[in-house]
Amino acid sequence: MEAPWIGRAFAGAALAAAFACANPGEPAAPGTTSRSSEAGVVVAGANRDRHGEQDVARYIGRLESEERVADLRIDVVVESLALPADAVVGDLGCGPGLFAMAFAKACPRGLVYASDIEPAQLDRVRERIHELDVGNVVPVLASADDPHFPPGRLDVVFVADTYHHLEDRVAYFERLRSVLKPDGRLAVLEYKPGKIPVGPPPDHKLPAGTMEAELERAGFTLVEKLDTHLWHDFEIWHAGKPRG
Repeated sequence: MEAPWIGRAFAGAALAAAFACANPGEPAAPGTTSRSSEAGVVVAGANRDRHGEQDVARYIGRLESEERVADLRIDVVVESLALPADAVVGDLGCGPGLFAMAFAKACPRGLVYASDIEPAQLDRVRERIHELDVGNVVPVLASADDPHFPPGRLDVVFVADTYHHLEDRVAYFERLRSVLKPDGRLAVLEYKPGKIPVGPPPDHKLPAGTMEAELERAGFTLVEKLDTHLWHDFEIWHAGKPRG
């Protein structure tokens, strides 16, 4: 059965980027505000990503911290993907847009859909677009089960520190195959399982092998596992033909 979100292109985006466990000492990001509702009550600063820290401004501050940026090795990720200048990329769970801006620079004739469930994250993406004078990034607001990427248009879907935030992941990624071109790729950067010095605690992450088993069930084939990050697994997957 066709997924309900296929064909609703350009509507909204995926789940918020990772670092699910808060460090209360991190500074808040300037200029970030949020509104989220629960049981009809509007709460300032709440996070629509229920797996992320609820103080969104502080969360964004951590996501943009020098330590995290260094750990992500953004330039290495972009180089490893070897994107053509006209590539169309979906940054699923884009957070404040660290990777989205790098993809936009690497693909000056292409387009980047920066997708997140939290409006304040997308506000920060818009600030970056203005600050860097970037014209090929499209902020897109997500539903919990729907990144709202345009069907059949994407060369790459990139997911950084977000996979473990998603619900019903096998069904989610089965549907996600439909947004990729026939030769499209899924690139996943995810914290290594178990206890490590950075990122969320072990019980907030998936056990070893879980992601790989789920993606295989969703119809993806592992192409390459890159040994580029100390605390992250970086994997490239290929999508088979979407199921009818």
